[in-house]
Amino acid sequence: MFKIIKISWRNLWRNKRRTLITVSSIFFALFYAILMRSFQLGTYNLMIDKSVTQFTGHLQIQDRDFEDNPTIDYAIPYTENIKNILDENKHVDYYFPRVQAGALASSGPDSKISMVMGVDYDTEIKLVGLDKSIVRFYLDSVTVIDIASGMDSENASVFSKYKEKRYSNKEDLREDLFADGLDTVKYIQQIYDRTIQPVFNFTKYGNDVLIGYKLAQYLDLSLGDSLILIGQGFRGTNAVGKFKISGLLKFPLDDMNRMFVYMPLHTAQMFLSAFEVDNIKDTTFYVNYVAINTFYQASMTTGEYDKMIKVKTEIEEKLDNDMLTVVGWRNLNKGLMDTVQMGNAKGAIFIFILYLVISFGVLGTVMMLVEERKREFGVMMALGMKRRLLAVIVSFEMIFMGVLASIAGIVVTTPILWIGNKNPIKIRGGVAEQFSKMNMDPVLKFQAIGSFVFDQIAVVFIIVLVVLVYAVFKIRKLKVISSLKA
Repeated sequence: MFKIIKISWRNLWRNKRRTLITVSSIFFALFYAILMRSFQLGTYNLMIDKSVTQFTGHLQIQDRDFEDNPTIDYAIPYTENIKNILDENKHVDYYFPRVQAGALASSGPDSKISMVMGVDYDTEIKLVGLDKSIVRFYLDSVTVIDIASGMDSENASVFSKYKEKRYSNKEDLREDLFADGLDTVKYIQQIYDRTIQPVFNFTKYGNDVLIGYKLAQYLDLSLGDSLILIGQGFRGTNAVGKFKISGLLKFPLDDMNRMFVYMPLHTAQMFLSAFEVDNIKDTTFYVNYVAINTFYQASMTTGEYDKMIKVKTEIEEKLDNDMLTVVGWRNLNKGLMDTVQMGNAKGAIFIFILYLVISFGVLGTVMMLVEERKREFGVMMALGMKRRLLAVIVSFEMIFMGVLASIAGIVVTTPILWIGNKNPIKIRGGVAEQFSKMNMDPVLKFQAIGSFVFDQIAVVFIIVLVVLVYAVFKIRKLKVISSLKA
């Protein structure tokens, strides 16, 4: 057997050009399959991680009936016991209580349904990243026209497209302008100075709110204006309040920009009457849920989710209230999971089509290889080599070429995947707006090298082995006389 393997290996290098063509065919098949699958998984995992981490948390402590009836009436007491349990758990990174309820938002003449979110600003800004969604630069039409009037015609034409644009940070604003061809070196500081928005300091008991910029547009409100909220509070109480708009929010998802109103947790609890006074002195405040983020990552990977479920079990065992339960992020994001699974199924179809094209490419290469070597095979059989032994040698040759292509595929794709994973591609311009309309974050990311790479290698090897059947079949049916004349 060792001699057969040695002969097969030497045969590869007798005709380096032919070997290179065959290996390249398999390599590019593997290369495109790995990149496509990495792109799919990386984008899905990024979407899951950002949505889960920022909005629902990996886990949630909530009332047992809250999942079926997600209203303020099923709020839970936010007690010191819950805080102590979470503080003591070594797997919990941080947690954030939230109060949420629907309310009618009004400016007087206009009104619109909104979602009130009562949050702990310190936690949401420092850990969850709410500050990254606050609009820091607003390019209103009047200011854009005024700035453009002092530019040359080419730069003015570019800048005029930015009317009513909003940005959460100066880096995104500068990169978008630069990508469109504006002379940022000359004009960027002026644009910063003229469009920067005032920053307010939010306090625990303040009456300031942050609202989605599209909600503000609909109600014709701006910074410093008053917002009226009317709704139903805890246990059927009336909830009516007037709040000061201290900031606008721009989220990747358009639905959030149209509906969300953020206010301090304590302010929301008072607005919705989410508290109980015991013995006149003691007051228990309520929240819809306590969101928990662990040190693990929310992704399609089953192993990471299983670790979170273990943390869920640990927390549940220590809760002293039978009406409380802990829910995992997959149950909290069923719509997101359905979207990801549907997208994954579509991705699988694309991968299948790619493999189909790959299969015909590899088959064509092998057909060429067999036809080119007909005379060689005929001579070997004429000298006494059995067909079975010849088929084994050719099989080892194909396996060696598959191994070489796989090694090359891993070596070439690994740095590409690593760079794509560490540096997600942020989509800008009109395409980003289309992503936002579809409630998708306009960011694309590659998944770092993992088990999916070896899955692709396995599939490509199966394709090679299936194509190998053709080569073996041709050898077994080969006629020595006719092949010697080839």
